Amino acid sequence: MPVFATAALLLAFSNVGLTASAPVFDHVIVISVDGLRPDVIDGPEDGALPGFSRLKRGPHTLQARTDATMTVTLPNHVSMATSRPVAGPNGHGWTENIDPPAARHGGTLCKKHGSYVTSMFDVAHNRGVTTAIIATKSKFSILVQSFDDAEGEMDRDGNDDGKGKVDLFAITRTSRMARDHSTGWLALHPKRSLLFVHFAAPDGAGHEFEWDTAMGSPYRAAVKEVDTEIAALMTMIDADPALRGRVAIILTADHGGGVPAKTHTEWTAPENFNVPLLIWLGSDTAATELIALNSDRRAVVPSTTYVGDDAVPQPIRTAEVGNLALQLLGLPAIPGSVANAQQDLLLIEPPAPKATQ
Repeated sequence: MPVFATAALLLAFSNVGLTASAPVFDHVIVISVDGLRPDVIDGPEDGALPGFSRLKRGPHTLQARTDATMTVTLPNHVSMATSRPVAGPNGHGWTENIDPPAARHGGTLCKKHGSYVTSMFDVAHNRGVTTAIIATKSKFSILVQSFDDAEGEMDRDGNDDGKGKVDLFAITRTSRMARDHSTGWLALHPKRSLLFVHFAAPDGAGHEFEWDTAMGSPYRAAVKEVDTEIAALMTMIDADPALRGRVAIILTADHGGGVPAKTHTEWTAPENFNVPLLIWLGSDTAATELIALNSDRRAVVPSTTYVGDDAVPQPIRTAEVGNLALQLLGLPAIPGSVANAQQDLLLIEPPAPKATQ
């Protein structure tokens, strides 16, 4: 089981900086809310969701896309971690959506793909950033089995931080436990960190009761449950002087749901492939629409229009998350990645050109 890295393995980091396209932070938290449809956090009733409402005070879109060929949990989360599509010559190739077999029986990305598949955890850990995965589904063990001391790739970037790329891996049973583990981990004050947190409650409600977005539905109650924990996490960050203003949060989902009614397997259905992408840059700011901000580099299409993985340019997809997290840490893109491989997703308005005399 991975353990926390010692302080001696961490790199010192200066105050929050600024790149051409995004600020740079000491800590990045990637939150995936399993089965979260964007319409449930949009509209007049979203004031009852203070966590999601805060995350929408910044660059965001409610029309990000899942992978073009699969709208199920594990393949899309592997895409987030590797910034690769599922299929194709540059894809990661992991299509199973169940607990993986043991590594010796093929349960790693490398064994499935035929060669090592680098992740955001590799790039961060190899540069002294502490990494953690806290998930509410056991199938996420694929991300540890693929990058542990036995299966991880050698660190060739500066100091040797080891082959294991995930310092902490925890599976929790509830949303509250996932948040408790997250706040407890942050309270240890790693100097720099990349934390991945997964909340499964909306997906569970959707599979049991359908993706019913009406007020009072079990699905909406599950979304509220996760919102409560996100709001508490952000309150903890605000209250800690060592973290306040130094933490960025990226929130997205692996899929929506409702087509068919109690699942999400039809990948061409907008109810399934549309997901939110919310980016909180350390403080509440004016909301910015990501699609409009990136209209010169990402496809702009109606939310009801399916876009295949052969389109150029591509719409904003959740596979961009891995490289976006590294972008916010001031680190280079994932080798072999495709989505946001140039780390050119704009999060802030570029400065106006200076007038010439």
